[in-house]
Amino acid sequence: MNSIENKESMKKAILLFVFALIGGFTIQAQDAAWFEPGPAADVTSEIKLYVDVTHPDCECPNLVDTDDPLYLWTWTPGGPPGGNGAWDASNLSLEWTQEGPNLYSFPMVPTDFYGVDPATVYAEGIDFLIKKFNGADTDGTGENKSVDFHVDIEPVGCVNTLCAFPEFFQEDDYLTMIYNNKKEEHGQLQDIQPDDCWMLPVAVAGGVDYPYFNGSVSDPAILDHPELHMMYEGDGKFYSTVLTDDFFRIYSDNPVPEGVPIEMIKVRYRKTVFTGNVSQFYELTLQCE
Repeated sequence: MNSIENKESMKKAILLFVFALIGGFTIQAQDAAWFEPGPAADVTSEIKLYVDVTHPDCECPNLVDTDDPLYLWTWTPGGPPGGNGAWDASNLSLEWTQEGPNLYSFPMVPTDFYGVDPATVYAEGIDFLIKKFNGADTDGTGENKSVDFHVDIEPVGCVNTLCAFPEFFQEDDYLTMIYNNKKEEHGQLQDIQPDDCWMLPVAVAGGVDYPYFNGSVSDPAILDHPELHMMYEGDGKFYSTVLTDDFFRIYSDNPVPEGVPIEMIKVRYRKTVFTGNVSQFYELTLQCE
């Protein structure tokens, strides 16, 4: 597969994900282990892991109807604060809360708990099990633990005025910019119609602004740049997908010079027919190499 085909395949995969991101998610099926809120969550805020030890998929008969406290043992996307302890002596701070008969919960802020960034949590999910203080086979009936559980956490939809997918991106990534018009504070730009949204992007490189479009914010010549027309996905959300490097270094009216790293993308929005209203700049910061 050549580089062009590679880029097109990546773009299609990203667009499929973005349609889910801005269009909503399916309901998460209940299993032996799950988390709430789910299946999408802000991993910089608190979630709760849950385990039903009576569920057949838990494969943990030694944990059913026990009076013993149960503990978390986890290894992905990182180690817990203070470590898991030893297999025969769990870390006491990792005790589960019993929510009801045979139902246990464990609250955490994933990025803080594992000491990783949000992208790592979304990419790797959470691997864990539930066990007694001593997880070993103490009476010949098997180990005092569940099977290994894995839960994937999906990113929440666009809750800011401008969102990016991927959230952390570099110059050579396909970038989808999502404009959530429902969050727009400029009264004259609220409720933009599906075919009426245009973007005015600016690359910031080496501390210098490089506007993509040479015209003023009111210039009708923007219609000669169909790549600046935002696609409508529904529910007040518009999107545009670009290959950041090519978009700002090759196709722009003011190309960013080679060798000067792009640090930030700033975007304003207007309607097709300019009526004296343009949004403020919204910003996306690139991830360092």
